[in-house]
Amino acid sequence: MHEIGLEAANRLIDEVFAEAARRDLPPLAAAVLDGGGHVKALQRQDGVSFLRADICQAKAWGALAMGVDSRRLAERFAVDAEQQGFIHGLHALTAGRIVTLPGGVLLRDGDGGIVGALGVAGGPSDLDEACALAAVAALGLHAGPA
Repeated sequence: MHEIGLEAANRLIDEVFAEAARRDLPPLAAAVLDGGGHVKALQRQDGVSFLRADICQAKAWGALAMGVDSRRLAERFAVDAEQQGFIHGLHALTAGRIVTLPGGVLLRDGDGGIVGALGVAGGPSDLDEACALAAVAALGLHAGPA
């Protein structure tokens, strides 16, 4: 697999929402981006605020842009002032397209190649990430570093 397909992207989102239901989470938004950062699939559950669609895309986009899950970007921000400056620079450089909170995960195929990213927003960030990781596992893909 060189790029995430539409069917797989929609299945990922279905799995995100199924995991959210199991965890009794509020409505979520989920976006799957292809390896070039373009939206492959995006859904917002009924009742989720409209901005969540932008947030889930920004989590996924940041993961792709930096080659790490968005949790790692959040961890870098917490390290020290130099890392905070770096993240602030990324925000400025990308016109705010990166959100440095957990919930954006890289999508890797069986060979470790990046085929896209999945972003989830609407619940607590740790649980957004948990839903994303459950969806990735359900499809037999891999998340995170190679």
